This record gives sequence, C-alpha cells and structure tokens, in this order.
Amino acid sequence: MENLLDPIELQEYPPISREVYRILRENILNAKLPQGLKLVERDIARQLGVSRTPVREAIRKLEQEGLVRHIPRKGVIVSNISERDIQDIYAIRAVLEGLAARLAAERISPKKLNRLNEIITEMEKALEQKDEKTLQVLHLEFNNIIYEAAECPRLYQMINLLVDYIAAFTKIGYSVPGRMQVATEEHKNLVKAIAKGDSVLAEEIARKHIEKSREAYFLKKNQGVSKI
Repeated sequence: MENLLDPIELQEYPPISREVYRILRENILNAKLPQGLKLVERDIARQLGVSRTPVREAIRKLEQEGLVRHIPRKGVIVSNISERDIQDIYAIRAVLEGLAARLAAERISPKKLNRLNEIITEMEKALEQKDEKTLQVLHLEFNNIIYEAAECPRLYQMINLLVDYIAAFTKIGYSVPGRMQVATEEHKNLVKAIAKGDSVLAEEIARKHIEKSREAYFLKKNQGVSKI
C-alpha cells in the first residue's frame, strides 16, 4: 500500500482510534482510498505514525459501517458504495434534515437566524465569483446551523453520521450546471420559512432540497463522472 495518508500529530488527538477512524472514513468517502484497495494495518499504522491497535479498532468500526469488508485469505478491502446504498442515504437524509428544519423553525435563536441570512449573502457572492470551494464550505456551515438550531442532540448525532457522505455527494451534485444557483435559491426559501416559524413549510422545503440534490448526483453519476 503506497503512502496515501499523512501522519497524525499525537499530542493533538488523545482518542487516537477515533482520529484514525475519522481519517480513514474521510479518505474512503473522498476516494483517496479507492474501492477495492487492500488496507494493511501495519502500513496504515506506519503512515499515520501510530500503533496497530487504534488502526485495528478503526477498521472494525468501518467494517460495522460497511465501508470496508473482510475477505477470507485476502484481508480487509475498501467496499463498493452501491447505488442502492446512496439512494438509502439520500432517503434517510431527507427524513432527518426535514425534521431538523421543522424543529429549527420552532426553536432557532435570533443569532443563528442572522447567521443563516449572512451565509445566504456569502453564497450569492461566491456564485458571482464562481468560487465553488467556498460555496461548498458555506453549504456545510448552513446545514450545521440548522442541525444545531433544532436543539435535538440525538437528531444531531444521527445526522452527523452522514456528514461525510453529504459533503462527498454535494460536491458531485454541485458540478451539474446550474445546480449551485438552484440550491442557493432553495436555501433562501428555507431561511424564509424558518424566519416565519412555518415548521411545516420548512420541512417540505428541506425534503425537496434533498430530492433535488439526489437528482443532481445521479444525473452526474449517469454521465460517468462520479466515482465514490
């Protein structure tokens, strides 16, 4: 296995196995560790500068999540994320984010609402400048504020399990011509519904936004561009 990973600064991360898990998960989802790649504990440990124990624990968690699988006499390899997997993730995301938007409309603080409006302005500026990287960062911050505004820790925890998937899928969907502009309008409409305290409308907009994101992702995938 070639050197694909950067060493961990141990003093910054007391729970080493958690950080190893995060790094491996992130690199699997962004395809830096591609499908079918064999993961060798000693190589990963060497590259990250850690012992094999936290690597073993991290791989076990990744296997439970389905991102890697153990093949007898071959070892652990990076799993294929199937179309069915992706469809399921979008379906789950629509339910969770719809609920988050509904609760946010009922519970959001003025400070968080103000920040959502600021992000919309920043998104429009990024669109004008064709700054896709900034737009993607703003998109994630926008979502996170709504998750937090829902004031439901269990819901926040469940959504966070999907955050890395969301980031990877969003990047691909945003590459569809016009999708970024439409998504920004969807965000604006969501903020308006939340500001009015219209929880039913907020949930509807959030769910439709995820559906449009799903359509954009598969449009790009069917063009042979997506490789997750």
